[in-house]
Amino acid sequence: MQTDNKPQNGLAGLRHWRYDLGAGLQVALVSLPLSLGIAVASGAPPITGVISAIIAGLIFPFLGGAYVTISGPAAGLAPALLAGMLLLGGGDLAAGYPLLLVAICLTGLVQIVLSMVNAGRFAIFLPVTVVEAMLAAIGIMIIVKQIPPLLGDLAPLSKDMLGAILALPESLMRIEAPVMATGLICLFLMFFLNQASKPWLRRVPAALVVAVVGIALGYAFNLEARFLIGMPDNILEGGITPPAFETVWQRPELWGGVILIVITLTLIDGIESLATIAAVDKIDPYQRKSQANTTLRAMGVSNMLSSFFGGLTIIPGGVKSRVNIDAGGRTLWANFYNAVFLILFLFMAKDLISRVPLAAIGAILIYVGWRLCEYRVFQKTYAIGRDQIVIFLVTIVAILATDLLYGILIGIASEIAMLVYLLSPSIRTVLTGRLTYSQSLVHLQRNLFDLFRSPVIKFKQEEHNGLPHYQITLGSVVCFNLLPLDKLLQSLPQQCTITLLASESGHIIDHTAMEYLHQFEEACLRDGRTFRLVGLENYYQFMPHSLSARMHDTKLVKEKARLSDRAQLMAAIAASHHLDFNESTSGTLNLHNFVYLRRGDMRQESNVMTGDYAGCHVKLFDYSHTAAPDYYSEHRHTVIILRPQGVTAGLPELVLTPGNYLERYLVGFEEVDAPEITAGLREHRLYVRQDTPDSLGMIRKILALLDRHPGIYIEIHDGAMLAFCPDRDLETAEGIEALFGLGSLLCRAE
Repeated sequence: MQTDNKPQNGLAGLRHWRYDLGAGLQVALVSLPLSLGIAVASGAPPITGVISAIIAGLIFPFLGGAYVTISGPAAGLAPALLAGMLLLGGGDLAAGYPLLLVAICLTGLVQIVLSMVNAGRFAIFLPVTVVEAMLAAIGIMIIVKQIPPLLGDLAPLSKDMLGAILALPESLMRIEAPVMATGLICLFLMFFLNQASKPWLRRVPAALVVAVVGIALGYAFNLEARFLIGMPDNILEGGITPPAFETVWQRPELWGGVILIVITLTLIDGIESLATIAAVDKIDPYQRKSQANTTLRAMGVSNMLSSFFGGLTIIPGGVKSRVNIDAGGRTLWANFYNAVFLILFLFMAKDLISRVPLAAIGAILIYVGWRLCEYRVFQKTYAIGRDQIVIFLVTIVAILATDLLYGILIGIASEIAMLVYLLSPSIRTVLTGRLTYSQSLVHLQRNLFDLFRSPVIKFKQEEHNGLPHYQITLGSVVCFNLLPLDKLLQSLPQQCTITLLASESGHIIDHTAMEYLHQFEEACLRDGRTFRLVGLENYYQFMPHSLSARMHDTKLVKEKARLSDRAQLMAAIAASHHLDFNESTSGTLNLHNFVYLRRGDMRQESNVMTGDYAGCHVKLFDYSHTAAPDYYSEHRHTVIILRPQGVTAGLPELVLTPGNYLERYLVGFEEVDAPEITAGLREHRLYVRQDTPDSLGMIRKILALLDRHPGIYIEIHDGAMLAFCPDRDLETAEGIEALFGLGSLLCRAE
């Protein structure tokens, strides 16, 4: 899809108002209970969460840097805000709140300054695993601190996690049965609706349903006002708290605490903001690229204005952004309409909002926390590497034992320690005399310095086919030395070809570096640039995962590893069809821009067969990815891509999908509703690209493939066809042969 066909922000985006208005309403229905809950979890008055969401929606669309990202208060910052409020208020939330607003304002100012110096690029210094561990630890914090209100215990919130955990037995002694019943019913609904197998149930805003059910249960149990959300009688007079600048200025003893909170909020806000917009970009149907520094500046301005009106910190929100995309939102105007609807709700339904039980809000927050730290987060990290799960666990424990800022710093230190350990000579080399003690120390020191030294060893410029070609030879590449490489790659002209050579001088390429290199390769593919990464064949992969860390070890690489049963099956089939076979796992590159291969995250392929078959160039492989809303559950299918040799101009641009599969991703396609074409279709639906020339005869021939392959998904783009069966996992030998049969049928159809 061409860039000029993609919806843009600003005045040009108003032409999509029908889509954005409907999406804004659905986002507001989810945002309202979430915003109330985040404020409660932060220890602030509930209305402050809604004020933050309104400010974000009114400001962010005019400054923004993103396209479908919905900004507002986020659960990830609630523990830091609560700790800051207790710190500045000496344990008194009411006294600490206006003081915290000063820190939020200063945080916004710092973010604006950082955006001016292009600080967004420094995010690549942070190990990916440490960032994910931070989010998991925040999830645990949210769950632990929301258990008491779920049970009816309204005791003051604890500043630290150890105190909160030790207080849980006391909460069990103060259970209020009606409140606990309300909370448990609401918690069940949150999990049931979000994990229901019926698609229509998963489209229902679970947070809204829980809030409504909570109100009904509150009436049924006649809950006291102290167990309900508290709303001011007059929103404009009683709902807005100004920052206490004068108090902070007159009390120097507060300055150290304010500075610590500003550093903490800036770090966490920046990390989570950049991580969220990157994740949302991956599920944007139009595949638009957000601008990190522009978003950082927009967040800074929004935070300053939010603090002036008594609101909380503002960052992009993953949950609300997914709701926006699912509802068909196309531009940041959806965020603006979300704010407008929130204003209407606030003034027209204030009394109803004040009837939402705190237990229902606790249920919503516990589910949000669970999504951040559920067991599949740990499984995903372990799949990437045992080294990563160690860093992950160390960071989580450190955050829970100290606080977010110190925990992140300890996590970064554990990453450094792990890299130094992996690069250090074995103690056996010293004990056996192969290295002296002093030599091992020199070796250790050199490896430590290499972690922070530019990975670029050699830079060579040539000319290939009239275009400049750059060959960059690399040493060890880790998160701590990625910045010089990123700066060099970003400085290269758009019209050039690039080769990165992982040389024998390098010792290690860590997980963060592997993710960066894969993302750069995808960006080059998207921009039409030729990019090659060579030399990895001499690096030993820690785990069979495309983003796993690798160490240079030619001996280990050359050792023949026993093929798995699946790989043996695939290798035998490849040999029978005279195809090349590669069992290794690698990131999938979407060479033909298929809609299906743009879906979700963590896109990987393994057991790849390539070559010529039945007049087509064929690529068949086991493919896995994650997808919304469950980003830790892996989807696996056996996929075939066929490109007929010779003329392919006659192939129409189409998608043939069973039922509503991938419907919301089919941007730029129109459903064919002509009986003379679709009369034979049963459960399948046919979509053609809007600018596809008339090719009725060819479409009918493609539809004939369904006679032999019921339930198959077929997509044709860029002269190639992708096919697989969505209702099946990895194909058996018979299923693979059936997919190969599409090659003969496709060539006959052509």
